[in-house]
This record gives sequence, C-alpha cells and structure tokens, in this order.
Amino acid sequence: MRLVSLRPDGGRHRTWLNAEPGRFGGWWIPPGTPVLDEGGTWSSPYPVAALAWPRAWFQVFVLLKADATDYYVNICTPPCLGADVVWIDLDLDVRVEGGRVWVADEDEFQVRSEAYPPAWRTAAQQTVRAVQDAATFGAHPFRPSFADALRAEWALRSRPGGTVLG
Repeated sequence: MRLVSLRPDGGRHRTWLNAEPGRFGGWWIPPGTPVLDEGGTWSSPYPVAALAWPRAWFQVFVLLKADATDYYVNICTPPCLGADVVWIDLDLDVRVEGGRVWVADEDEFQVRSEAYPPAWRTAAQQTVRAVQDAATFGAHPFRPSFADALRAEWALRSRPGGTVLG
C-alpha cells in the first residue's frame, strides 16, 4: 500500500511507495523505501512507523533512528483509509527531536491557508496545540515505552524469516 499526501488543490505533495501493516495499528515504512515529492525522490535510512486515525487532523511518523527516536507530525485532514492511505497536507508540522517540540512551516501555512476552508484553518491551529501538549507530556504515541515496543517489533520483523504480519 502507499501513503499519499496531497496538496489542498489535489496535487501530489508526497507519496511513500511501500507501507506495510504493523501490529501497532499503523504501517511500517522500511528503510530505503522511495518517497516521491515535489522536489524529487528520497528515502530514509532507518525504519519509520506511520500512524493515522480516521477522525484525527494529524498523522505521526515515528522515526526510529539508530541513536534516537524522533517524531514528524503532519497536520492534515483526516485520512481516507482504503487501498492507500490518503490525506491533505495543511502545511503545519510538529517536530519532536532530541526532546524539543517545535512547529515547522508556519510561514507556508500563513500564505497558503487563506485558500483553505475556515474549518480547516481552525482545525489545523487547534491540532497543533493539542499535538504539542501530547508530545510535551509524553502521551501516546510520544511515550518512550511505545517507541521501545516499535523497535522490538521492527527487530522481529527484520530478522531473516521474522516477518511479523500486521
């Protein structure tokens, strides 16, 4: 399956070409998985766990780096879950790196959000505050024990013959 992030005008923002179901309720993006975006193609050298919920205005990438666990949270419309997982990116991102929680792309949001429906602007701004609070207080999925469980699942999954079905 693919994870597909669209721009509000329907244009492609980013597409992860291979996402595999995980036992944690989300999807694995294996290291080296091609990601198409507006600037070309790239990939991550580490496994990434992707989480999205049907009514949530955000989705979370848990970046399982060798020496740290970081989080990249896209503020977006609730996803459509089907053969692919598709959402509309609303420009704002919450980043959690080295214990620091910060908001990225506020300038893009200010410029582009004028064209968004008012409900989208309001939901995006409220969601940023809620995600910042969750990350600051270590609520799920920002809890260290959840990252530990993801690392354990990935270790099982990546062993020869150790594929874990979602």
